[in-house]
Amino acid sequence: MLSGSRYTSVSSTESLQGQGRRRAPPSRQHATRSEHPVSAAPSRTLAGDARSVATTEQAPPPEELEADLDNLDEVIMAVNLSDRGTVGCAYYVAREEKLYFMEDLKLGGADIVDQLKLFIDPTVVLVSSKCDDEIINRLDPELRNQRASIDGRSTDQTRLPYLLECRPGAEFGYDSARNKLVNLRIGQHGGPRVTFVVPGDIITDQGDYNNPDVGFAGRQGQLLRLSGWINIESRITVGCAGAVLSYLQRRKATAYLPLDQASSAVFRVATVEMFSLSGSMFINADTLLSLQITSTESHPNAQNQGPPGKGWSSGAKEGLSVYGLFHHLAKTTQGRALLRQYFLRPSLNIAVINERLQTISVLLRPDNTSCLDQLVESLSKIKNMHLLTINLRKGISSGLNRNRGVSSLVWPSIRNFVFHALRITDTLAELQGGDRLAIRLKIVDKFDRKELAAVGKLISDVVDFEASKDQRRTVVQAGVDDELDEAKRTYDGIEDLLSQVAGHVAEQVPAELESSVNVIFFPQIGFLISIRVDDATGRGVYEGTDENPWEKMFATEQNAYYKNSNMTEMDQYFGDIYGRICDKEIEIVQALGERVLEYEELLNLASDVCGELDSLVALARGARLHNLVKPRLTEENVIKIKGGRHPLQELTVSAYVANDTYIVGGAGDEEDGAHLDAITSQGAAGASLQPVQERHSAEGPSTVLMTGPNYSGKSVYLKQVAIIVYMAHIGSYVPAEAARIGLTDKILTRIATRESVSRVQSAFMIDLQQISIALSLATRRSLLVIDEFGKGTESYDGAGLATGVFEHLLRQGAESPKVLGATHFHEIFESGFLPARPGLGFAHMEVKVDKAASSVDDQITYLYNYRPERSSSSFGTSCAAMNGIDPEIITRSEELIMLAAKGENLVEICAELPAAELAELQDAENLARDFLETDIHDQPRKILDDLMTVASSSLDWTMPFEPKHKVELDPPKEDIISLDYLSKCDGSNPDYPTYVAIKGTVFEVTGNQAYGQGGSYKVFAGRDASRALAQSSLKAEECRPEWDDLSNEHKKVLDDWYTFFSKRYNIRGKVEGATNM
Repeated sequence: MLSGSRYTSVSSTESLQGQGRRRAPPSRQHATRSEHPVSAAPSRTLAGDARSVATTEQAPPPEELEADLDNLDEVIMAVNLSDRGTVGCAYYVAREEKLYFMEDLKLGGADIVDQLKLFIDPTVVLVSSKCDDEIINRLDPELRNQRASIDGRSTDQTRLPYLLECRPGAEFGYDSARNKLVNLRIGQHGGPRVTFVVPGDIITDQGDYNNPDVGFAGRQGQLLRLSGWINIESRITVGCAGAVLSYLQRRKATAYLPLDQASSAVFRVATVEMFSLSGSMFINADTLLSLQITSTESHPNAQNQGPPGKGWSSGAKEGLSVYGLFHHLAKTTQGRALLRQYFLRPSLNIAVINERLQTISVLLRPDNTSCLDQLVESLSKIKNMHLLTINLRKGISSGLNRNRGVSSLVWPSIRNFVFHALRITDTLAELQGGDRLAIRLKIVDKFDRKELAAVGKLISDVVDFEASKDQRRTVVQAGVDDELDEAKRTYDGIEDLLSQVAGHVAEQVPAELESSVNVIFFPQIGFLISIRVDDATGRGVYEGTDENPWEKMFATEQNAYYKNSNMTEMDQYFGDIYGRICDKEIEIVQALGERVLEYEELLNLASDVCGELDSLVALARGARLHNLVKPRLTEENVIKIKGGRHPLQELTVSAYVANDTYIVGGAGDEEDGAHLDAITSQGAAGASLQPVQERHSAEGPSTVLMTGPNYSGKSVYLKQVAIIVYMAHIGSYVPAEAARIGLTDKILTRIATRESVSRVQSAFMIDLQQISIALSLATRRSLLVIDEFGKGTESYDGAGLATGVFEHLLRQGAESPKVLGATHFHEIFESGFLPARPGLGFAHMEVKVDKAASSVDDQITYLYNYRPERSSSSFGTSCAAMNGIDPEIITRSEELIMLAAKGENLVEICAELPAAELAELQDAENLARDFLETDIHDQPRKILDDLMTVASSSLDWTMPFEPKHKVELDPPKEDIISLDYLSKCDGSNPDYPTYVAIKGTVFEVTGNQAYGQGGSYKVFAGRDASRALAQSSLKAEECRPEWDDLSNEHKKVLDDWYTFFSKRYNIRGKVEGATNM
């Protein structure tokens, strides 16, 4: 594995030695930044930068030294927010010469930017010009219309504690940022010089082998090394790092003359390091994927796939995942969003975690069942007020989607929200044991019942919901406006008026035309006469008289529509009454919207609190649905689980076997206690919510390595432990009988390999990067899950790397992280490479082996029970047999496995021939020797023909074991040979002959090294090996006399072996009591 050496950063005074022309940047007084309220990891130092910059020039003047000190106080932060809510951040600390990277945070927002600003305390803040206005408002609340000045900086810097710059979006580009990181020339001293070359890299013919930067000279090689220290796939954060590096370069360019060597000592990037938000567990994409925390399934129709549109989700849905167990139980959109945020950012604040657990505990009390059901019903009727108030501001009151009916109209949604919000307060008041719950106190404090009721009354007094449903628009109640009521009464009476006018007009139409006449009213057009069309002329059958002609307006296939003086008079008197009604109602509804928006802050706040309640209710319902229990969070660095289960795996099997876990991390030192208080963010409020826990160190292994058969459940067990720890930090109940979980700052995994054709890396390289990041970030409070690391390369290299990783973790002593591992490299234990010690524990998953079973499926029964101590076999061949691998392959594999376990040279063994072929080879050798010993004086053709005749006879398969030269054998004996004496004739004692018994007949094979000590067929010596010979097996357990139950094919092979031995070896007797003749 390629790893970087550690170097100590040079002191700031040394790094700033040198002289040059500089321009001092804006300064600000800062406290010493030796500590940051973030969870940081061991850093990596950049080669070449670790060497101090020494000069022989005179010391700079005092004013330049003061400028240098100002530079040391610089903290440059770049932050960006994508359209989909992913937050990225990188910052540089000049005093430490260190560049920090954050893992991209999904479902983030302006609140995350506020936290980052508070934690980092920057002197310079860089944001993208394409960034959301809300981010700019959070960073500079007084800046509304003008985002930046000509040079990108905010105009008045005195009102901000930092310099705010809006930079072009190109500076935050991922590709350019990645190139800038590669150009930092990350390298190492004393490590292996490996050149990783891909098409496109330029390789010189000659290299400076004294230069530590020669290794990994290619661009891809530099990316590989960089990927071992930071997550290069965090695209938003990498873009922010590029913006920081661009800013540093600009500062150098403006402060120093070109080619001034002193510029290389200012704003150096000496180390890179990952960090996470204080109070949140560090989780990367590998962990989320390996543990299946979230999983998105695309829509089966390709046309419905892709990113979500505005206001609506894409065709994707949540798949089988831990979050998916609770996702559908949340009834509101804001509740589902907050619940997903819980799962993406587990908390380290014990007070927050315990408050969530306590809320779930109260909701699950049997006497609160009806209250929980009422809460679910009320929450299902609540909409997201943020979207509704935005629509009100836009002047949209007809709903988000007209095709969704009246239920999605703004006014019914707000009225329903107010009603159910008030109902929720009443329900929580009836909740048993919930008087001191934080969520209840928050609802009591934030839900102003009087104002909420006022909002509901406002809407109910103005909007006629029944008429709105029929007309699919917002209709105003009667009694709100007298003028509107009069217009509506007039409009409602138009039907009778039209009937009277139609009768008057019909009297003017000649009776012989036999055409009915109607008078109708069209909004925006007015009153019209409708009469039948004459098919011959295409005009109406009657168009008035010469004194009072009718004016044609338009015609359809059956009727023509006209205006006359009567219609014009009615238009002037009544006007467009329907238009006046609609305009008046729009005016009233607009006024209603303005009045309701006066309560916008209350509605949005209440909506957010309902989302928080909905997420807690979803966790409670999920706990009841999936039989979860309340964990106990502790400051002890321990994981103790009784009867743990995998929440996803148990959904796919009929019965799940629960197992226990006990791991103890390093005890740390006294200073770690203060650091723990910092990362858990517990102030006075947190202390008041829970009793003070006395810290004491537990005893147990910090590293547990699992061995044992394939298919036995090792990987599932590793994942279930990590998932239980993960869920406990969410504040969720966990799948176990009981669980005591110590605070865990990171969960780092090497389980799944995320391969992609876009990454010029092999699967093993990706595994190495995962391990490298895990080793770099791990602290004593971290949980590392390492499943079969090293399997992607040659077995000896893989075993060595796995041993080195576990040995490194175990040697951390009091700073050892909690480690769960699984491996099939048994040789690292059998050879003593990883000796036993108190901090190392072994375990395996129990299996039941029945060697006598005739069916392959019955030979191994997986019990899935977690057992201490190590297993010596992986039963890989049995798993292969169960998956249909050819039996001959399985048999040969087992032979080689047994020989390898004994330390035999497999190369030499694989070069040995089977018995029949070996016999033919011996015959051929004898034939060749006879030929060489023959003196050919005459008749050479006859001698050659005789030799060829003998050679041809050797291919006669009717007698495959017939020797080429007759062997002089003694007369067969009928002596009775006891089993005890036979066992002593196994070739290990020179005082005894070497015997092999076949079908009860004893043959003497003394002198044949194949049956002696170290011989290929030693397993047959000293016993009746009929069954093994019949099956051509070298298994010791198959060397027994019974053969009657074998197939005819195997019996024929046994007969051939008997013939082979009877032609070559003397018969010394019969086995005492033999029944297999």
